[in-house]
Amino acid sequence: MRTTISGYGFPLRMMGLVSALVLLAACSSPASPVPPTPAPTPTNTPLPPTATVALPEGGAEWDYVVLGASAVWGFFRKYAAHIEADLGVKVTVHDWTFPDQHSTALLRNLRHSKELRSDILEAEVVTFYIPPEYLRTSLHSYYDGSCGGEDNQDCLREGLTSYKADVDAILAEILSLTSTSDTLIRPMTFYDPFVNYHKKLGIFEDVTPYVKTANEYVVQIASEHNLPAAQVYLAFNGPNGDEDAADKGYMSDTMNTDSVSMHTNSVGAALIADLHRELGYEPLAP
Repeated sequence: MRTTISGYGFPLRMMGLVSALVLLAACSSPASPVPPTPAPTPTNTPLPPTATVALPEGGAEWDYVVLGASAVWGFFRKYAAHIEADLGVKVTVHDWTFPDQHSTALLRNLRHSKELRSDILEAEVVTFYIPPEYLRTSLHSYYDGSCGGEDNQDCLREGLTSYKADVDAILAEILSLTSTSDTLIRPMTFYDPFVNYHKKLGIFEDVTPYVKTANEYVVQIASEHNLPAAQVYLAFNGPNGDEDAADKGYMSDTMNTDSVSMHTNSVGAALIADLHRELGYEPLAP
């Protein structure tokens, strides 16, 4: 079933645990920091060249399936509004996001939910965010020193490997139900909301390579299938992953000093919608 939208938050210490694991990947240190890049402005985005595409008489109706977790709750209705404004179609959103859904759960739903599979079969647009929760679970072991290996990072490497396998399987499942020739299929990378917190804990250089590698893999696999990916991680965290999205004004306010927000505010959500819009509307609107 489709979900209703609700938020979630974690105590700061638990969030760190939860988030470091999302940052699994390589034992190497990230590249040396560079000055933060100017924050992209999610307003005044020019219409893509496809805005004047000819539509059937009386307009058209598109079905839009969105997959992922609560991190994408703010953006997809804004993206649907872009499609309607740019192409003159009516968009019906099929919300298949779930709070705290990890990548393996998303894959299971794709394989076994008849309703979800039917929605994808009929969709003109599919966007998906592959939640890194599966990686984050390794953080508990990393923090208490039981992650394994001489560098206490074996569990992070294993989590990254599992995440990559889920990325492969999720994309394969989507492509088994629809086609890049008649559907807008748009993956997105994920942002890291804990850059400043991990720097404060002194673990930024340990965990960030994992998050970077996970996001790079999403882009790589999408590219192999000629799919453009919305580069959310790059826009939110910069080329070295060392820019905090909250410093750029993209994250919602925290409830108190002991929590860190996992979710975007309206500015961050609008930016993600614009990143999808900038990918254009091929193959449906050449």
